[in-house]
Amino acid sequence: MTGSPTATIGGTVQVDDTAQVAKTAVIGSPFRRLLDGREVQVDRDTVIEAGVWVGQFAVIGRGAIIGANSLIEDYAGVMAGSEIGKRVVVAARAWIGIGVTVGDDSVIKGHVGESVRIGKRCRIAGDLIHRQLDPSLPWDDPGSEEPAPIVEDGAFVGWRAAIVGGINIGAGAYVCAGALVTRDVPAGHIACGRNQIMPPSEWRGALGKSPFFQGAGNFAQPGDSEITAMVFGPYEDHTVTA
Repeated sequence: MTGSPTATIGGTVQVDDTAQVAKTAVIGSPFRRLLDGREVQVDRDTVIEAGVWVGQFAVIGRGAIIGANSLIEDYAGVMAGSEIGKRVVVAARAWIGIGVTVGDDSVIKGHVGESVRIGKRCRIAGDLIHRQLDPSLPWDDPGSEEPAPIVEDGAFVGWRAAIVGGINIGAGAYVCAGALVTRDVPAGHIACGRNQIMPPSEWRGALGKSPFFQGAGNFAQPGDSEITAMVFGPYEDHTVTA
């Protein structure tokens, strides 16, 4: 491991010699004690694989696995038991909850709730959250656990969009910035506004003709020149025809 040896290490941690970890980062941090006194148990080592970069004040939870060549930027949090694939970017101040899985070559910028599943080549700038159907239950009550969203390969969730509850965002789907989605979005479809879902052919604007849909959400791979042209939502009129 390169970088300062004063990074805080908790529990049993495996850090590859080629990983770079900032001195203010915390690796293997246990999750806080729950309100009822229980503790989150993770029965595996925390693993930082080859070529990983962990920024200032980032927190990697106990039992988390960070795949090779991933970047965990400053102030980002990856909570206990989560598994991050290879070449993933967890952008500054993004938050990934307990037990989340993120596929290879994805970019995470938003808030990802516990137990969410995110496929390969996804870009998530919005929030993937639970419904909270009964907010009268205590915060850590086992009865408050709910299904989490699933985002399939190559899907895009724009800036400040909210994906709520145990729904499925299909492969290559595009959720516009600011959308509120509580229904499944079929593969290759666009979601905007409040549960307005349509195929690209019905979209009035340039987005419907985007090469994104021709490739079924197959984002540029590492090494392609397009990889640097990353945006988190369309800057166009997306008025929907009634």
